[in-house]
Amino acid sequence: MNALEKADPNTLGYVARFEEGACLITERELKDAVANIIKGSEIEPKPGRRGEVHLSVGVRCLDVDQKSVFSLSIRFGRKDSDSTVLYVKDYGEIFSAMEAEAVLHNIKIAVEAAMTDYTLASFDR
Repeated sequence: MNALEKADPNTLGYVARFEEGACLITERELKDAVANIIKGSEIEPKPGRRGEVHLSVGVRCLDVDQKSVFSLSIRFGRKDSDSTVLYVKDYGEIFSAMEAEAVLHNIKIAVEAAMTDYTLASFDR
């Protein structure tokens, strides 16, 4: 069985959050960006972990030497009744940005890579 396999591959739960620090983007912008990318893959996004495979998007924002540095952690995971297991493959990265558009662009690229793997695993057998 494929780790990304689920009963209804046409919907995908997701969690998008800031892990710490102030960001150039708002939490609403982050959640909207993730939902729109999932929709762009012709999958219905469902906020939250639904007991099946979900996409976890964490953004950590730091100020280092007067520059904004971002760390993205983008992984699939599975939530059981009392714990969440995140899979090893991380689509995230660390980058420096001074504008909100650059942050959203990097998030988009990483989530699109995750969704490509999801659609290949779920539909191209």
